[in-house]
Amino acid sequence: MSMQQDVARHPGGSIWAGFDKVFLALVILYLLVPLVVTLVFGLSGGSGGISFRTYQQIFSDHDFSQTLLLSLGLAFSATILSVVLVTPTAYWVQMRLPNARPLMDVLSLVPFAVPAVLLSLGLVEVYGSSNPIINVVSLGLVPLLSNNPFNIVNTPQLLVCAYVIISLPFVYRPIDNSLRAINTRVLTEAAYSLGSGWWRTFLTVILPNITPGVISAALLTFSTAMGEFTIASLFGLYTFPIYLDETGQSSPYKAASLSVLSFVLTLICVLAIILLVRRVAVGPQQGEIEVAAAK
Repeated sequence: MSMQQDVARHPGGSIWAGFDKVFLALVILYLLVPLVVTLVFGLSGGSGGISFRTYQQIFSDHDFSQTLLLSLGLAFSATILSVVLVTPTAYWVQMRLPNARPLMDVLSLVPFAVPAVLLSLGLVEVYGSSNPIINVVSLGLVPLLSNNPFNIVNTPQLLVCAYVIISLPFVYRPIDNSLRAINTRVLTEAAYSLGSGWWRTFLTVILPNITPGVISAALLTFSTAMGEFTIASLFGLYTFPIYLDETGQSSPYKAASLSVLSFVLTLICVLAIILLVRRVAVGPQQGEIEVAAAK
């Protein structure tokens, strides 16, 4: 009865609902048409017919599996390192140093202002030179990491650190928004009153409540690391984006099929993360924690 009254009061609601569906269909077409055209172009192979020869070439190419595994390893390493470093730091700043939050907001935006070329050249210059000023400022850490057996110049380890830097805005912002969305101070004080320490509170109370934000940060970091081209190229590491670029210069049909394959793999990861976020969001743990804190 109330629904009929709402429709009577707002007769344009059903019309706008129809426009929403049309707009959603147009957005889906806008996203799918280029993908379908790329797929057809890759399958044509220049012969005019449909053939899976390009995909056979991709899966038989040793560089494909090698670069894909390398990029996946770098992306997963950067994702884990970013989340492990930023999540406790953001929680600590919010609880212990709330006045430092504006500074953290500014620092999280600095990677946007630093070009990837400048960042890569700066890392190579710092860890590849013997500047005495840098040695003094780093308290001797740079010379240790610049010489054998800990030389990290132009290595995957240094590339992971660079990925962590450029993904900082994408990691800090979702986690900080999740911490602001929940009543972090009340939950923490409730856990403290029950005898829980700082780390136990963070791991068992705060982290389950901000899991959707952590997963969003992990997804953004993983996507950024998987698609980064400039820093890996200047470091001389043969990653998947570089392989895709070289393939596009020599075989456009193979590059088109490779782009579609890369999109499908990324889509599978995104769907898996979305399902995980929904499962965590509707789980009983978050509600139980918030009710216990309210009591």
